[in-house]
Amino acid sequence: MNFLENITIGQYVPKESFLHALDPRSKIMFNIVMITVVFLVSDIWQYAIIAIVTLVLILMSKISFKYYMKGLKALWLLIALTAVFQIFSGGGNLVWSFWIFKITDVAIYNTVFITLRLIFIILIASILTLTTSPIQLADGLEALMNAVRIPKEWSHDFSMMISIAFRFIPVLAIEADHVIKAQLSRGARFDRGNIIKRMKGMIPLLIPLFVGAVRMADELATAMEARCYRGVEGRTKYRQLIFEKRDYAFTIAGFALISIAFIHF
Repeated sequence: MNFLENITIGQYVPKESFLHALDPRSKIMFNIVMITVVFLVSDIWQYAIIAIVTLVLILMSKISFKYYMKGLKALWLLIALTAVFQIFSGGGNLVWSFWIFKITDVAIYNTVFITLRLIFIILIASILTLTTSPIQLADGLEALMNAVRIPKEWSHDFSMMISIAFRFIPVLAIEADHVIKAQLSRGARFDRGNIIKRMKGMIPLLIPLFVGAVRMADELATAMEARCYRGVEGRTKYRQLIFEKRDYAFTIAGFALISIAFIHF
């Protein structure tokens, strides 16, 4: 069991690609629009356009498609549970029934589209985090929030919080992997018994992981205080964000492609 290999959201993969070179603000705006559109569309042709745009972005990132699939693999349980809860929702014409379980045509329709939404959201979020470093992501969020007249203290604190949260995802994955290996070396098994027994077997993993997360947070706070971190007050930036022609072109092209998704075929 290796959690680290299957967690992609929050990790940054340095590459020399067009997406990596873009200003983080353009990528954040594009992702917000993409995710919004994913929630709004409801036609199979519209989802096909979103799928094409997502695939083009994956190819532009120069990161293997297999690596993106690892992110879906890590969240397969969430996707499966979402599909199970939707498939037994009521409404529509009866297609299949057994005891108290009933499946209708509307439930099948909702299951397909809600599952697709979840998959696309995971892939779109992965494209952003894999091609944008946590520092760039924090700077981009702060700049966008400042652009809409949000107080600098709030925008800086929020962007710093998001940056630390993304940074802690792979760190916690490493910690979880260490705990799992320690438990396995003591004879623990996580792949036996029914679902109740497996959930109980996760308790020895969650407690040390929670304690480790609190310890790392305390160490991080101590390190930030030792470096005289005082928030946005008197803070300067080594790298200044500059919106270049490629960023304008990407933003305009992205909005144009996404707007096509609302055309009814």
